[in-house]
Amino acid sequence: MKKICLWAGLPLLLSSPLLNAMQVLDDAGMAEISGQSGITIELTTSDAEGRLVQTGEIRFTEQDNDGEGEDYLSIGGLTLRTLVTDNNGNVTGVDTIKTTIDVDAGGNVSIKSRDINTLDLELGEISFSGRAMFGGVRLSVWQFIGDSYLETALLNDPSGSKIAFRTVMEAGSGLTYQFDEDGVTFSSDVVFTPATGETAFRSEMFLTGDNDGLKLQVGEMVGTIEIQNISILDENGNNIFGANNFGDVGFGDISVNPAVSYFTLSASKDLNRDGIEGKFSSDMNIGTVFYRTGDERLNARNVQLNTNGELSYRMDFTDNGFITGLEASISDINDLDLIIGALTLSSGDGSNESLSMGSYAIENMNVTKAGNQPGSVNLGVYTMPGSGAQGMQIDLSIDGTASFDLTIKDDPAKVAGNPDPQLTAEIVMNNVSLSQSIDQTKKGLHIGVVDASMDMNINAIKMGDGQTYQGQTGRLVMNNMTLQPGSYFRIEPLQ
Repeated sequence: MKKICLWAGLPLLLSSPLLNAMQVLDDAGMAEISGQSGITIELTTSDAEGRLVQTGEIRFTEQDNDGEGEDYLSIGGLTLRTLVTDNNGNVTGVDTIKTTIDVDAGGNVSIKSRDINTLDLELGEISFSGRAMFGGVRLSVWQFIGDSYLETALLNDPSGSKIAFRTVMEAGSGLTYQFDEDGVTFSSDVVFTPATGETAFRSEMFLTGDNDGLKLQVGEMVGTIEIQNISILDENGNNIFGANNFGDVGFGDISVNPAVSYFTLSASKDLNRDGIEGKFSSDMNIGTVFYRTGDERLNARNVQLNTNGELSYRMDFTDNGFITGLEASISDINDLDLIIGALTLSSGDGSNESLSMGSYAIENMNVTKAGNQPGSVNLGVYTMPGSGAQGMQIDLSIDGTASFDLTIKDDPAKVAGNPDPQLTAEIVMNNVSLSQSIDQTKKGLHIGVVDASMDMNINAIKMGDGQTYQGQTGRLVMNNMTLQPGSYFRIEPLQ
């Protein structure tokens, strides 16, 4: 989400007259401008390498309210380049960016950056309180094909001020995303693919004020974002696994109920607590999520996430002298639903799709403590010694009892109108504690087990069509489930 906001906000950055001197318009150019057509601003950098914006260290420091010291997030620097590239991505010159500012009949102000050939955005080392998480992050060779553009719109909304961020990318647009860690580089190509019958990928988000905070609402996404050629590169930029990679993933065709799909952001209302807090709500359907390797694809169709109300969250930086990182807590989880409408196989482009292999649903999820008090799901992302020079540790725990209904539906009923056969069960989990280290290495992605334990009950297991022959088959109890600390998983492409 943060990335989407960064991309969508670029028109404001690119339209700022403080970035560079504006190009002088001659009489002929002035004659082309009319009051009804708004204004056009052209930005050209004089830097031979296309640098339009460059900064030193960027640091966000959190105020010390809890007496444990100031924590901070640091980015080693930011560089934005505007370039012209050929069909192979080779730089051939410096680009000129055209930004139009227009007011429509409804009183909405549009700031649109277009006629962009290629953008490069590079961030320096990213660290928490001085300890590195990543060596650097790059969005490279972001090519804008045809009439692709980024837009920021100030909307004349009766409910108050609202800002829209829109990304429109024609077929063929895309970029390379990379980050460095432990002497190797994670690399992938991000491709924007229009929906069938469309010429461009489109996405939008909306920002408004909300009771001394901010509210970000999710809009539509028409088309898919594909993350292709997921690879690990050595220090010379060569794929460690030769011609092999981890495959591709993609998602898109998102529809939402905008009234209940948002999250809010505000400072902590507890004067003795650092960090930020807010609410999250979702009624969202993701038309397609897929994983592709070679020319074969596994598809999850119509993935639905419905929180059925607001979840509460808190986030806070932490630094106790041994670990640094980010801690988050999610509470007020009541009747949350996550449903996968169908699992299918297909060719790499989505054609020749198989019949569904079933639908899968986690419904009515609740996290509660004794006395029906709200429980919480707690997540920590840390940098710490022993996890590699720039590795990380991720901790997940549940404060309370998590319960949900599991439903797996297989083939449709043989007789039209009859209920579909299904497997149902009630899942109850207690004492959930998971901790793992994640490190990017020359042998692949290394996931180490620091701690993993829980108690699980699978109750009221039933199979059948729910009418004539579905009956309870029993209950399964598993206490003190653990994974041995020091165990690990290693993920690498097939050789």
